[in-house]
Amino acid sequence: MNKKIIKYIVIAVGVLLGVYFSYLQINTKDNLARIIFFDIGQGDAILIITPEKEKILIDGGPGNVLITKIGKYLPFYNPYIDLMILTHAHDDHVSGLNEVLRRYKVGMILYPGNIQYYAPSYLNLLNIIDENELNLTTTKAGDIYNFSSSRLEILYPFVVYSGEEVDDVNDTSVVARYCYIEICVLLTGDAPVVVEEEIIASGQNIKAKVLKMAHHGSQYSNSEEWLLAVNPETAIIQSGEGNSFNHPHLRILKRLKRLGINILRNDILGEIIVKTDGLNYWIN
Repeated sequence: MNKKIIKYIVIAVGVLLGVYFSYLQINTKDNLARIIFFDIGQGDAILIITPEKEKILIDGGPGNVLITKIGKYLPFYNPYIDLMILTHAHDDHVSGLNEVLRRYKVGMILYPGNIQYYAPSYLNLLNIIDENELNLTTTKAGDIYNFSSSRLEILYPFVVYSGEEVDDVNDTSVVARYCYIEICVLLTGDAPVVVEEEIIASGQNIKAKVLKMAHHGSQYSNSEEWLLAVNPETAIIQSGEGNSFNHPHLRILKRLKRLGINILRNDILGEIIVKTDGLNYWIN
């Protein structure tokens, strides 16, 4: 066996061992919930792993970047996702879910309902779901999905969409709060200020230690009123390096700093993992 082949074997074994030990670290029972904010460019993709190792995937980001990263947390011998959520139909949230559905089994898929929107990635996702007779379910404010020791609360939308034409697809974004004992993480899709105002006016409990900033840190979301109502300690921004939208907006970054909120960004830090034992949380 020549040296080049030996070199490739050593590299392959090293990679496999790295993946194996990363998987053990994530999946060994330790009574921790993990919320993984993937670095997938300009888009959202979030995986929640409950203390009992139930899996919740929220959005899939653009292209097929997610499928190259998610295998670190989902074992090849049990390719199962308990709950998948498509917050809304834009490509930077839906595209990566197509490949995930081809490779993984999913117990339930939530979305805000069908709208008149004809982007290929969105239509392709609906076709995959239909062809495979997957469990696609609409969700709205007030719905609660209970897991073994944690829960996911839906805060928005207030209506279920059933074929309507909408002025702005972002207005349909599913907004959810994941809570494990005393620690909550608020996940906002691309909800704009008008949605933030409606949620505040509804009187729902929206307090959270960690806030996923809406619409990648856009100035058309993340109002000061919203930030004060949520009262987060940490804000996470899922935006792509050098994106053409100038996300996150400088005005939003200044607002967060003025309010004393810790800022974490995928475009600077790469993958971000929030760990919590239900009483405290920390960042990897």
